[in-house]
Amino acid sequence: MTGDPKQLAEKGYAIYKQKYRQEYEQLYPSKFVAIDLSTEKAYVADTPEGAVELLQKENPQAVFHLIKVGAQEVFRAA
Repeated sequence: MTGDPKQLAEKGYAIYKQKYRQEYEQLYPSKFVAIDLSTEKAYVADTPEGAVELLQKENPQAVFHLIKVGAQEVFRAA
């Protein structure tokens, strides 16, 4: 998956908002979530590095969006 970083970030945030935000804000406040943009699967950890590590164990080539639960955006990642 390739594309404009801004568009990738918008896609990642849209996935988070639609599929995960409501539940994760209750269950995982202040944790970090890495979202695989191709599978839309989310990986939760205490640190940004931990979330990305979990994602990359399953899909080392993933294009992802990283967000802190409860915040609008943390990183615009590709």
